[in-house]
Amino acid sequence: MNFIVNCNWDFDADTFEGLSEEAKDFVSRLLVKEKSCRMSATQCLKHEWLNNLPAKASKSKVHLKSQLLLQKYMAQRKWKKHFYVVTAANRLRKFPTCP
Repeated sequence: MNFIVNCNWDFDADTFEGLSEEAKDFVSRLLVKEKSCRMSATQCLKHEWLNNLPAKASKSKVHLKSQLLLQKYMAQRKWKKHFYVVTAANRLRKFPTCP
């Protein structure tokens, strides 16, 4: 934390290996000691790293943990839905048919 406060930091190769240059630039522009030199909220929203996120995410081979958890949840939900359909069909088969 002291390195950031003193503006003496860098992107360690191992830790930030998967981080794009655009992301590094974005963070670098936010970690500026002089408040007037930092990016404003408007500038942040216009930064190239935040533009066209869906296209960048689809090209990325790195999956966030939340993405993987969401995929797992959706698969379980789909399986559960099919389970209930089969269970209901089996129960309906037990009812006698009308003559």
